[in-house]
Amino acid sequence: MPGQIGRPFTVLASWLGGWSRLVLLVVVVVGLGAGLLWEQNRHPLLPAGASQPNESIVGDLRQTTYRYQGSIADVRAFYRQTLPSQGWRYCGTQATEHCSNMIQLVDRPGDAVDVYRRADDQQNRGSTIEIWPVDTQNGQTYVTVFETRGR
Repeated sequence: MPGQIGRPFTVLASWLGGWSRLVLLVVVVVGLGAGLLWEQNRHPLLPAGASQPNESIVGDLRQTTYRYQGSIADVRAFYRQTLPSQGWRYCGTQATEHCSNMIQLVDRPGDAVDVYRRADDQQNRGSTIEIWPVDTQNGQTYVTVFETRGR
């Protein structure tokens, strides 16, 4: 019976040209799976009812935008409740010193942008999630979520 369990691996190794290639294949498959899982878990959740999501990546910055039927306060409450369970802590606003990894825009007050950092980032040098909600004056909130890499 034990010989029958190992037989498929022996056949596969022989088909691939040796045990070293089989081990390399296993390492690559495991690495791809771990990378996909990390990438999937990296994105912040969108609140129920979010519509028209759009994502783009520019350099070290990932930007996700969406529309939400609710207020800015609702968006902020959603992220303050959701992100800690994903390992993020509320750092403050963009106006909080050493909190944001992004430059502050002149036409946006810094306290309008919530900034989250990894819970273990006590030096404030790691990645951030920065939530920029804007009231569209028609009962919707337009939200931009920036994910930055560390400094």
